[in-house]
Amino acid sequence: MRRVWSQIRIGYLTPWSYRTSTLLTFGILAIQVALYSVVWRAIYADQGGTVAGADVRTAVGYAVLGLTIASILDTSPYWSIAARVGDGLIGVDLTRPIGLLTQNFAVQTGYVLAALPAVAVGLATGLAVQGLAPPENAEAAVGFALSLVLAFAVSQLITLLMALTSFWTVEVGGFEMAFAVVRTFLSGAVLPLWFMPDWLQAIARALPFQAATYTPLSVYFGRPTGGLVAALGVQLLWVVVLTGLCALVWSRAKHRVVVQGG
Repeated sequence: MRRVWSQIRIGYLTPWSYRTSTLLTFGILAIQVALYSVVWRAIYADQGGTVAGADVRTAVGYAVLGLTIASILDTSPYWSIAARVGDGLIGVDLTRPIGLLTQNFAVQTGYVLAALPAVAVGLATGLAVQGLAPPENAEAAVGFALSLVLAFAVSQLITLLMALTSFWTVEVGGFEMAFAVVRTFLSGAVLPLWFMPDWLQAIARALPFQAATYTPLSVYFGRPTGGLVAALGVQLLWVVVLTGLCALVWSRAKHRVVVQGG
């Protein structure tokens, strides 16, 4: 555990080595929360009542909480494995006493911990613009906490799985940008799935991205698909599936290490 903790510490300290950039992201989050709140209120001002079963309070609250969660869970370094494959340092990683997947999952966890102040920024801004209310009941609060833990696992496993593609592609910059766009949209971080057309909802629900953001948010607002138990079950299923996929991809990747600098 001491070795794993050392990797978590590295992940935590790395973003804070660039304090100005990190603090700037918190400021950007506050601006986003305020702007999304204004936009959603403007949209509902012309609609009135509810849209897809959601009133203005739910829509604004979803935007506030969605941006806050995404700013934490999506902070993991996609480039870590790719960069180390490119410069040859991946060979050093492979000789360490803990496995490569454990190393990177621990570092990713450190990045998430470093981003936790974003919670205070997002929620404080949301409260300031009257854009977020507490969960309706204790069940929603407890369910949200459990779902958020599973969302963390799903999010980090998705990041790890994507990073492992660098063993085949080496340069993953373009793929990462495309992946980030798809992930952000289909996770429901910006737009709730209930506002999407049925065919797009079906695609989103068939992919793991929604389990990393939309599910905990839907639980918070009392709208989990199929009920709380079913929603948590789907998340847990994705954790198992993604863990298996990471193990499978890694079993193939470690036999074809290609480096540019080593």
